[in-house]
This record gives sequence, structure tokens and C-alpha cells, in this order.
Amino acid sequence: MNKSILRCNCGYTFIELLVAIAILGIVVTPFLALFSTSYLSINSAGRQSAAINLCREQMETVRSLDCGTLQSVYLDDNNSLPQIENSIAGFTGFRRATSVEPFFFTCQNEPSLELELLFVKVTVFWQDRGMEKSETLTGFLFCR
Repeated sequence: MNKSILRCNCGYTFIELLVAIAILGIVVTPFLALFSTSYLSINSAGRQSAAINLCREQMETVRSLDCGTLQSVYLDDNNSLPQIENSIAGFTGFRRATSVEPFFFTCQNEPSLELELLFVKVTVFWQDRGMEKSETLTGFLFCR
């Protein structure tokens, strides 16, 4: 019987372990970068979706008001300065500006018929990766 087979000190040397760890590190590093980039992109897309939903919510609030209330709340002395909300409940870091601008139309054939069209603009601002981003939603409302 061969004694060298029975007394085999099988195992990995320290150099073999270091090479295996180095190769594993080279293979895993791009995947970690991919995960962190994916996380940042998903977080950014989530904040953008929240901003769009905040625009829609405010637009629906404005649409639910009657023309008299709209004019008293958003228009004063024919000046349509935007109403700015610096804090929105449940959404930290978001700001919202809502403006309503009147447009008057008179029919040439029927001067007594005057239509008022209100241009509504809602913009939501937020910070993302050190830059200010915004989403804007616009619409028109008719008043008589």
C-alpha cells in the first residue's frame, strides 16, 4: 500500500484562497453597482410618480370648485399670482404652485355672449440627487 495516498494533506493554500476571493470580487463588483444604480432609479421614479399624483390631486380640487370660488381664491385684482404650498401633508420635500389665469372670449356675431376660460397650471417641485425637478399639469375650465 502506498503511504503517500493515505497521508494526503488535501486542502487549499492561502494563495489559492486569495485568488478565488479576488476573482469573486471582480465578478461581484459590477452587480453591486447595478443594484445601487437600480435603487436610485426606482427611488427617483417613485418621487416623480408622487409629484404627478400631487398635480392631479390639486387639479381635481380646482376643478371641483365653482367659478366664483375659483376667482376669489386664485384671482385677486386681475393678478394671477400662483398659490404656493411649501409643505404638503404626507409628502416631505415636495412644494406645489397653483395658478389660474383668466381669458375672456367675446363672440363677434353675438357681443352679448362672453365666455370666460380659466387656464389652470399646477407645478410640483422636489429635490432629487441635488437638483430641483418639477412636473407640471395644465388644463382649461370654462366659466360663464
